[in-house]
Amino acid sequence: MKYSALRWGILALGLGLIVVGRSWAQNQWMDSVLPPDHLLENLSWLDDEGKVESKGLFDFEDIRGLGQKDLVLVYRQSVPVNELDKPHNQTFVICFYDPQQQKYVKSFQDEGGAIRWIKLVKDADQKTPFLFLQRDDLNGNQVLKGFAYIGGAMKQVLDASAAQVFVKFSSGFQGTQIFCSSKETPKDKDGAEHIFVWNEAKGHFAEDKPSGAVGWSGTSIEVATAPVVGAKAPAGEKPSSPVVAAKVSHPSANGWWNDPIDPRAETQRLKTDIVPGLIQKGQIAVLGQKAKAFFTELQKEGKTNADINPLRAIYYAAVASTLLDMGNKKDAAYYLKTAFSYQADNADALAVKAKLK
Repeated sequence: MKYSALRWGILALGLGLIVVGRSWAQNQWMDSVLPPDHLLENLSWLDDEGKVESKGLFDFEDIRGLGQKDLVLVYRQSVPVNELDKPHNQTFVICFYDPQQQKYVKSFQDEGGAIRWIKLVKDADQKTPFLFLQRDDLNGNQVLKGFAYIGGAMKQVLDASAAQVFVKFSSGFQGTQIFCSSKETPKDKDGAEHIFVWNEAKGHFAEDKPSGAVGWSGTSIEVATAPVVGAKAPAGEKPSSPVVAAKVSHPSANGWWNDPIDPRAETQRLKTDIVPGLIQKGQIAVLGQKAKAFFTELQKEGKTNADINPLRAIYYAAVASTLLDMGNKKDAAYYLKTAFSYQADNADALAVKAKLK
């Protein structure tokens, strides 16, 4: 039995509670927003007291600060009932209502590990609300992300991670402040390992208290566009280009890598983040698709085999290393041989060969 078989019954009950005037429009997103064989999951909202409560399978919030109700939901891929409790990824989605099409249109999404909570923060001095979420990643860490509607699109304005992330939000004459700790929920700024405050000039949350606490990474980012392919601003709104530092990268619309693409940096991410996570989940086919798409993109950008083959060797060596760590010597030897076929003196492959003996 597939969980998706229950999905429509649950959705029908939820949709029956919505105002009749918009019921037709809201019914549309069941087919246009949710991919085939995917299901909705409960939204977990963080309240001002730090407690997490569920608001059902979807919610309507003024994400853009325009006095309109934007659709917020989280979905996952459908699985058999006996696999429901296994770790899984979730996709967070925001949809804006398009009056011309008379339906909600997917305008933003963020993919990753399971979401622990979501919070919408409305600062009196900031017209646009901030939307935060905390989710798990594929390496056993927790990630704190922040987003805001800037220049006609949702932008990521905060990205911080640690083995554990405890957060307290504070609003006052200094604006929104985010107190973070990897040990316990900080009562105030004195108990925080990191404090993030909104930097209007740069358009993102910046470090206000660099404590040097170990275990933290990616403590702040420049404004980065994270659009859904084909998404358009609602009727009546004209997107404007945000001011972004020239060297700042942003998520690619064509794959998991960033644009402009940095071959070495993205290969390192493939090696350390994507390969171990997907192999441990048994998704070797998905991993192969991601790697193939990446190397194909490099070819499209004019990279030659001489440029790409060392990167392929690093990738296959990473696969071999992960399999070897899991005790699968036979498959590890196969992928190691493949790595050497692309670069006979690859350092990563030689290191795995030493371990395989």
